[in-house]
Amino acid sequence: MKKKILIIGNGAKEYALAKKMSEQHEIFITPGTVTLAEFAQCIDIREDNASELLEFVMENGIDLTIPISTAALKSDLVELLVQNNQPVFAPCKDAAKIVYDKCLAKKVLYKLRIPTPKFGIFEKQSMVLDYIKNLKVPFVLKTDDNNSAAVFTSYQAAKYAVEAGSVEKSKRIIIEDYIYGTPFSFYTLTDGYKALPIGSSVTYKHSLEGDGGQLTGGMGACAPNYKLSQEHEYFLMNNVIYPTLDYLEIEGSTYLGVLGVNGILTEDGKIFVLGWQNFLQDCDAASILENLDENLYSLLYSCIIGSFSDEVEQISIKNQSAVSVVLSCANKDNKENIIYGLDKLDDDITATFYPNVRKNKYLEFEAGYGSVVILTSTASTVSRAVSNVYEAVGEISFSGKKYRNDICKAPVYIS
Repeated sequence: MKKKILIIGNGAKEYALAKKMSEQHEIFITPGTVTLAEFAQCIDIREDNASELLEFVMENGIDLTIPISTAALKSDLVELLVQNNQPVFAPCKDAAKIVYDKCLAKKVLYKLRIPTPKFGIFEKQSMVLDYIKNLKVPFVLKTDDNNSAAVFTSYQAAKYAVEAGSVEKSKRIIIEDYIYGTPFSFYTLTDGYKALPIGSSVTYKHSLEGDGGQLTGGMGACAPNYKLSQEHEYFLMNNVIYPTLDYLEIEGSTYLGVLGVNGILTEDGKIFVLGWQNFLQDCDAASILENLDENLYSLLYSCIIGSFSDEVEQISIKNQSAVSVVLSCANKDNKENIIYGLDKLDDDITATFYPNVRKNKYLEFEAGYGSVVILTSTASTVSRAVSNVYEAVGEISFSGKKYRNDICKAPVYIS
C-alpha cells in the first residue's frame, strides 16, 4: 500500500532518498526544485516553519515525515510532530546538535575519549593566529558551518584568510591537525537504543585529482568502503556509535534516525573520528541507498513505533559495489547552459541532481554554477562500477563541466 511521505530538504541526499522511495510511495518535499518535481509533489513551506509543516502533515494525512536539512533540525519541528502523535524519523533538536554544532562535536568526542585529531576551539581571531603560528602544516580550519573546512599549508595563507574576513568574526573557529589516510563514512540506523549498520563509503572531498585543492562537499564516493574491515566496523559500533547514543540518552536527548560517522583510516589501521552525520552525505547517498536491500519505509517506521530493537536483527545490504561521480559547473555567468546526454544514460545509471539545476522554457535542464549532478553505477566489482560510471560521465555535456577522473582509481588523503 502506498504511503504518503514528506521529506524536508532539497539537496542531493534528499533527492536520492525521495527518488528511491518514490518507486513505492507518494512523495512530498520542501523546498521543491524542478528536478524533484519530476517524481514528487513540491510544497512551498519553509524548512524551519514548524507550525505550517505540522498543519500540512495533519491535513494531508502524511504517514511519515523525514526532516533532513539543518534548518529543519534546528527548528522545533520534530518535537512538535511527536507531541501531536505524527510519525517522524529524525533526531530531536538537542540530540541533533552533535551533528551541526561542530565545536560541540569535538568536545563530545574528547569527553567520550573517541580518537579524533588534535584540535583547538577559538572565539577570537587573535587567538587563532597565535595558535597556528608554530603549528605543523598542513592543518585544517573549520567553523560551525557545514562544509566550511579548509586546508592550509602555510601560516601566511591561513593568516590572510582569517584577517581578510573569510571566516566571519561571529563564528567559533576550530583548528584541527590534518590526518593522512583514507576517508570513510560509516552509517547506522538507530531508535536511540539499538543501532545497526546500513553501509560505509570512501568519500572524495578534495576538489582536484590526486587529492589536491580545497575540501568540498564531495566529488565522488564508493560504497562499501573497501578498506574498512569488519574489525573496524566493530570498533566503530562499540567505541563510537553506542557511547554516543548512551551519552545522548543520559543527557536526556535520545537520538532516533540515521547516525553516521565521518573519519579517517590511517595506513597503520588507526581510526580518527572527525564528526557525526544525521543522514547520508550528498556525494554518497545514492551509493549507500542503491546497496540497501530493504523496504525503507518499514525499516524507518520500525524505529518510530518501537519494533526496531525487538524485531530487526540486521539490515540487508547487497553484495555489490556502487561508485558515484559528481559533475560540477565551473562557469559562474553562464545563463543558458543546457545539460545534454541525460537521455543517453543506461537504465543501470542513477542520476541524482543538486538544487541549482533549472529548467528553461523548452523544458530542458540547465546547469547552474557549482555541483550539478551525481552519476552512480552499481556492479559486482568496483572496477566494473568505475568503468560504467565514467562511460556515463562521457555521455553528459554542458559548458564548464568539471569532475574528478580518479574516483576509486587512486588513494585518497583527507582530514
